[in-house]
Amino acid sequence: MLGELVLAIGLPLALLLLAILALERWGDGLPPWLRSLSQRPSMLWNTGVGLIIGLSLLRWLLQR
Repeated sequence: MLGELVLAIGLPLALLLLAILALERWGDGLPPWLRSLSQRPSMLWNTGVGLIIGLSLLRWLLQR
């Protein structure tokens, strides 16, 4: 039960905190690898959705 709670809440929270720290470090400018994705808004959106799907799949696999 505790492991599932850590996966369901802890992992997304850790990713959110890392993203906030990274964006604060770079200020208004994006890092080069994100800048190339942001030239096409759909690519950035699709990457985000892909990460959500991938992390959900990882969570599902770890629960089995």
